[in-house]
Amino acid sequence: MFSLSAKAHYGLAAMLDLAEHFGKELVQIRQIVRRREIPKNYLEQIFNRLGKIGLVKSVRGNRGGYELADSPRNITVLSILEALEGPIGITSEHDPSAVGQLFSSLEDEIRRFFSLSLDQLHREERRLSQKQIYYI
Repeated sequence: MFSLSAKAHYGLAAMLDLAEHFGKELVQIRQIVRRREIPKNYLEQIFNRLGKIGLVKSVRGNRGGYELADSPRNITVLSILEALEGPIGITSEHDPSAVGQLFSSLEDEIRRFFSLSLDQLHREERRLSQKQIYYI
């Protein structure tokens, strides 16, 4: 069964947080931990990996923090997921059978689905948060 780990969920949430602050300010890990409820040690590992891939940049120092390495328009959800989970694959090898072709087509659809930009996902997150109704 195709599933994404907590690392993928946390990674996308953290990248959405950076997208929200893109071009405005550096974001410190403790801020993301508080806003997104991600375990600090886990987030440090995620940013370490995303930094090695070149999706985030870190700035050291008293006013340091993290930021996206590129515009949210240029970073895809697929690139984030593959940085954290490895290549998306349903099949392990080329299989010319009908079942192999079915799974290959599914892989293509998954890649297409996750090809939306971080900016598009961030806009959807804002839209959904505006619809929330709070009851007291």
